[in-house]
Amino acid sequence: MILHWSAQDRCWAPRIRHSVAAELIETRVRDNVFVWTLGGETMQTAYGTNAVGVFGEGAVLIVDPLITPAYGRLLATAVRRHTAAPVRFVLFTHHHTDHTLGAAAFEDAGAALIAHRACRERMEEEHPGIIASRKAQPELAELFADARPVPPAVTFDEALVLHIGDVEVEVWHPGWCHTPGDAFLYLPAERVAICGDLVFAGYHYNYEDASLPGVREGLRALHSLDADVFVPGHGAPAGSEILQAQAIYHETVEAIVKSGVTAGQDDGAIAASIRKRFPGYRLGMVTQYAAARVREHVAKHVPAPSGARDEG
Repeated sequence: MILHWSAQDRCWAPRIRHSVAAELIETRVRDNVFVWTLGGETMQTAYGTNAVGVFGEGAVLIVDPLITPAYGRLLATAVRRHTAAPVRFVLFTHHHTDHTLGAAAFEDAGAALIAHRACRERMEEEHPGIIASRKAQPELAELFADARPVPPAVTFDEALVLHIGDVEVEVWHPGWCHTPGDAFLYLPAERVAICGDLVFAGYHYNYEDASLPGVREGLRALHSLDADVFVPGHGAPAGSEILQAQAIYHETVEAIVKSGVTAGQDDGAIAASIRKRFPGYRLGMVTQYAAARVREHVAKHVPAPSGARDEG
């Protein structure tokens, strides 16, 4: 089921202007598991990131609460449409701001913030400067007006289990995949996996902080789960076919980059080839990262173009 909650319906919400997206799209994947997104592919729509709500008896878990406190407040209202139970926990699947900064709205209401230790370290290192930069940009200043760093108070190294009332949630660190501090969640009774950015569906993969071997290890970890529904970090929830689609994407991108390196192409040309191979995919801006990051991984194994000068 998909519902649309308009921010303009809420008298408490900040006034919506051109820089702030106006509505959440809600998808129910189980009676007690909901996905919310702003869709799109711009910063103003949190790059299409999925936030997830897990509803238990007397408690709620929010996973990846979007990119600003304003959007966190939209999520809080969406939760209240279904339950009066408080949001007790907010969990980050990794440190990127489109998955984290909305947590301020829940932290202010008493929720505990949770992430892998390396996720917290990256948040502490990167977020103050990123937030300051966005506040200084006129087109983003309103959206990030009340944004602040929200490092998690609770960290883990390998795994933990959360009990959201009567709902058991396993949290696993698969190693350095999309980022050093990745986590995915598994709900055994519901047979639902919350993948974070181990999976992008219909969006180009952001390799900015990725480990090329790790992204494949992450998919193998997800494949091992007894799940029927996989919620990607970006794109629509689906069955295990989205894991296979992501694996094919990685293989194809690596082949494109290897071919481009051999031909002496620059990153812009390689990125254009990736976008051409996957027409209709959103977030084309990140293909530059794909070209640069995959080049780092494969260039040493690919012969230099004939005639290229040896730099020693």
